[in-house]
Amino acid sequence: MGDIEFLYLNQADVRATGVDMHLALKAVEESFRLHHQGQTILPHKTVLDMGERERGRGNAMPAYVGGDYEVFGIKWIAGFPGNPTLHGLPRGTGLFILNDSWKGIPLAIMDCTLTSAMRTGAVTGVGAKYLARQDSRSVAMIGAGVQARTQLEALKIVLPGLQEVRAYDVRHEAAEKYAEEMSARLDLDVCAVGSAEAAVRDADVVVTVTVADEPIVKDAWMKPGSYFAAVGSYQEEEFAVVSNSDKVVVDGLEHVLHRETPVIALMIEQGLIEAGEIGDLGAIVCGDQPGRETPDERIFFSPIGMGTEDVCLCYEVFKLAQEKGIGRKLGLFG
Repeated sequence: MGDIEFLYLNQADVRATGVDMHLALKAVEESFRLHHQGQTILPHKTVLDMGERERGRGNAMPAYVGGDYEVFGIKWIAGFPGNPTLHGLPRGTGLFILNDSWKGIPLAIMDCTLTSAMRTGAVTGVGAKYLARQDSRSVAMIGAGVQARTQLEALKIVLPGLQEVRAYDVRHEAAEKYAEEMSARLDLDVCAVGSAEAAVRDADVVVTVTVADEPIVKDAWMKPGSYFAAVGSYQEEEFAVVSNSDKVVVDGLEHVLHRETPVIALMIEQGLIEAGEIGDLGAIVCGDQPGRETPDERIFFSPIGMGTEDVCLCYEVFKLAQEKGIGRKLGLFG
């Protein structure tokens, strides 16, 4: 018996494959479709919490995806908020292991810091495709870190009429840097504003990507017909923002409830909303539930993030690397 070879892709290799947000949107949308059709196996996310404020945490996210994919894998990603200031390192770093689903052997091990950020942005983008007004023109971006960049990149693709972005961050210099960078990258009018209210009022799309401990966005600021994507700490908005929405949608209610901390889980636990009222994005993608039905609907989308999304996108990266001869082959047994 010979050795088993797998492909190793570092972050530079992943970038060199040419993976982009268009591919991420396609892969993530297909992951929702297959999950709703029962062609996935998705255990609950395992969180190794060493104290989010004091140190950080590791997330293990395994999943199997059938359909045209027929692979399984696991994302092992660390989030250490103090890294940038304390150690000059990224807040998040991750590895993905991709396996053949019939032989069980590893196909690839790759950096997934980039792909994880891309797929998170793509989830909001797929949500916007079905839940936002297609004539949306303005975005409020609360938080101006790495995730805020991929969020806006995805939104620009699915909502091509976007023109104005108002970015707010507790570190105003971060919002200013974000505005300068994203204005040039996406040909949008992106400006840094001094308060969350200034960003949110009259915005067609609101995205929160923060680690806030207390609500930032108030219901009184929300505009009829808006699309709200709650991507960050799950404690970024008043409960009234959710309860006064016409539709509330998640990517996987079972996984939201297992995590316990998302605002949807908290509100169900407290009897403020009913689980039966919550829509599922996969069902909407497949046409089994309605997405946006009227221009004035306020829709609140709270994705937890699922390993199936990472499996689909990392498999696409693996295929590109094979086609282009990128990466380094390693032997499992040596």
